[in-house]
Amino acid sequence: MIHKVLRFTVKTLLYIFIALLLVYLFVEMRQIGYRIFSDKAKDSPEVAKEMVLTVSEDESLLEIGRDLANKDIVDNAYIFALALRFSEGYKNIQPGEYVVNSGQKPSEILAQLTHKGEQGDG
Repeated sequence: MIHKVLRFTVKTLLYIFIALLLVYLFVEMRQIGYRIFSDKAKDSPEVAKEMVLTVSEDESLLEIGRDLANKDIVDNAYIFALALRFSEGYKNIQPGEYVVNSGQKPSEILAQLTHKGEQGDG
């Protein structure tokens, strides 16, 4: 009889633990998804930090994100790289030196890296 009660209690606690774990994971994944697709700048323009970003020809999005995260321009290199990956035109990033700041949205940084808006100037 005690074994049945103990087994029932352990199973119930295990199911509760699994349910809570799933809720926690759902909330965390929702927050990560929001951070990827929200396109928000790290800082406001008044307190934005600025840096010169050098992009080489074969540099990956994650490497660019790591450079920006190391200089405190973006919060998370992986979130930044995913945000660019889900943006249109990420394959058109041009090598060069760019002045970027923490007040820019990921989409604005991508536009700068792809020289978007400069076409047609002439």
